[in-house]
Amino acid sequence: MTHSEDKDDATRSLPLVGKDTVVNQYRVLERIGAGGMGEVYLAHDGRLNRNVALKFMPIHLLNDEGLRQRFTREAQAAAKLDHPNIITIYEVGEFNGRPFIAMRYIEGKTVQHYSRDERLSLEQILNIAAQISEGLAAAHAQGIVHRDIKSVNIILDTNLRPRILDFGLAAVQGSDMLTKTGTTLGTVAYMSPEQARGQETDHRSDLFSLGVVLYELITGKSPYRRDNDAATLQAIINDNAEPLARFKSDVPDELQRMITKCLAKDISRRYQSAADLAADLRSLLQSQASGSAITVAETVEEHPSIAVLPFANMSADPDNEFFSDGLTEELLNVLVKIPDLKVTGRTSSFAFKGKHEDLREIGLKLGVNTLLEGSVRKAGNRVRITAQLVKSSDGFHLWSETYDRVLDDIFAVQDDIAKSVAKALHVTLLGNQKNAHVVDAEGYTLVMRGRELARQNTKSTLELAIKLFREAIELDARNAAAYAGLAECYLYCTAFGHMDNSAELVRKLKENLDIALSLDESLPQTYFTLGWLRAAIEFRFDEAIKAFEKLRDLAPNLSKGTWALAIMKGIYERYDEAIPMAKEAVELDPLDPEARLYLARVLLSAGELDESRANYEKVLEAVPGMASANLSLGWTYLLQGDAESSLRYAKREENAGYRNCGLAISYNALGNRSESDRAINELLSGDEHWGFQIAIAHACRGEFDDAFKWLEKGFEVGDAGISLTRAHPLLRNLHEDPRWPALIEKFGLADDKFREQFKSR
Repeated sequence: MTHSEDKDDATRSLPLVGKDTVVNQYRVLERIGAGGMGEVYLAHDGRLNRNVALKFMPIHLLNDEGLRQRFTREAQAAAKLDHPNIITIYEVGEFNGRPFIAMRYIEGKTVQHYSRDERLSLEQILNIAAQISEGLAAAHAQGIVHRDIKSVNIILDTNLRPRILDFGLAAVQGSDMLTKTGTTLGTVAYMSPEQARGQETDHRSDLFSLGVVLYELITGKSPYRRDNDAATLQAIINDNAEPLARFKSDVPDELQRMITKCLAKDISRRYQSAADLAADLRSLLQSQASGSAITVAETVEEHPSIAVLPFANMSADPDNEFFSDGLTEELLNVLVKIPDLKVTGRTSSFAFKGKHEDLREIGLKLGVNTLLEGSVRKAGNRVRITAQLVKSSDGFHLWSETYDRVLDDIFAVQDDIAKSVAKALHVTLLGNQKNAHVVDAEGYTLVMRGRELARQNTKSTLELAIKLFREAIELDARNAAAYAGLAECYLYCTAFGHMDNSAELVRKLKENLDIALSLDESLPQTYFTLGWLRAAIEFRFDEAIKAFEKLRDLAPNLSKGTWALAIMKGIYERYDEAIPMAKEAVELDPLDPEARLYLARVLLSAGELDESRANYEKVLEAVPGMASANLSLGWTYLLQGDAESSLRYAKREENAGYRNCGLAISYNALGNRSESDRAINELLSGDEHWGFQIAIAHACRGEFDDAFKWLEKGFEVGDAGISLTRAHPLLRNLHEDPRWPALIEKFGLADDKFREQFKSR
């Protein structure tokens, strides 16, 4: 047996890839394709919880060192590129001696499908062509020529966004050539004349091949394909393509000119850059759209609205996920300040993280006509950010840009993106969006990570977040965002009982909040924390309203500022203001169950029981165990005379304090006094901060002295529920008691309207 035969046997003995094969962190799900340069499998990335495409070099080619180099070259070339119209390469590796590439998995169909089996409109073709050209322009700018552009190497996702695949034949500027002059590479029907002759090629060869792809997409016919490869090569070198009008009658003359220019035999007469082709295609697309009844610009100007989808983490390190999420949030924080732009809240936007839903569906679910999305690739102190603004109804690109910067420039990038979005949507970006004091890259990163941990709101994550914010302050004592983050952490620790010594926590909360405000009065986050300090801890409700109004002024599109102010208006029974505000908050963040919970609460207090019940039910569909939601839904049933349903929902409440309150009330309404007593006794044996719930139970049982006693106790220990005393529907039977007006005055819940109502007492 020869040495080569030994190698062949070794190759044949390699384990096959199949369903459930584990390759690094990837588990193979199924084979989804194969071609001359690889077999492709759908796999699941267990580390980052996402599906990927794994492309393996065919086993029978492993002994060809030149082909192994070419396969690896594909990954090296594409991995340099970060553009929305180029497939993203995650990593290149080997599995049992077999090279593979892990790349983003795209659900969709190739351009070949739309050339042969499913026709597209002219507007769709122009939009797709412009995006492909922009992707090629990005590759060419990095010195990378594809050399195998063809209809099966471009996939369109479910939104018809193109991604260029397979840089397997790419010639990278400055590297050793894989082939000598005189050797043809590429797919015959898509070759440029210089490729067909075996001559040297450059980026303009890609533009010829793209011209062939577009010709097929427009006409459904290949311009040069003949009966055999030799005849096809001769046609490419010598023949002119038939006019587009022969196959499609409504082709604009300008489009014919572009295709003719792409397919010029003389390389010097072709488009000299993909960027020039993209610009011409965009110009034609705009002129075509201007003839429609409603243009893109008119649609945007009529109702400008946007959702910022989570930017994808393209970094090799999954720990950088917090950075891409943080950048998304920072962009949201800038855009929510634009009064003429509706901006979807963070919770709703992040509901689509890691998902590849149709853009039209996302737009409909969020009620917006544009989407901002992108990717972040962070390596050391450098970051590459790609952002694109698309029209949700059809995926039309309104703007896109790629930024290669050092981390210290991150605020400038955020500013540039916000300005570009505002310009595209014809809205005004008010003021200077940069921080008054710019922190360095390390401080910025610490704050981003701290915010992500604080949002999880557990004892351990809050402790770690506090540590990170303190580290940021040690680096830069003027980092206002770090002080604001500390204040918010201490607010959560106090409100949710995560740490002991609440007096010390409140002291730290106030101290850090004061510093944050002294350093930067324009941070919306500080006024959210200030508002809840005033409302839930100090019971200074008028001042809480002022804080939340300031928050609304700074960020009119911030959902949590809107629902917080709605709650404050509601506790004073100002329902003509509170209900529209609460509904606006839900419109701003339609998938946020917290926003809907507060809408339901305001509606309940206002006596809008059917609408309140419907919103509580939606909250529980999203989060079945959401604290107090089952209890509150039970209250709506009780007020509508359905005590059985009230009891059913009380039993579903996971929080013991809320559950026992609901049980005491429901059993009392059903005439089961012993079970009602048992539930109240359970409440009394619990935490002292359940005074407000105990008071409600006694009020519903007609035990007014006990109800007033426990309201007073709740006020003394700082039970946050006290803020709801005046407006709570289950305390209305206390209103006729002579002690009621003085109690409401003491709690800080009286206003002129209330005093007028009770002035005769």
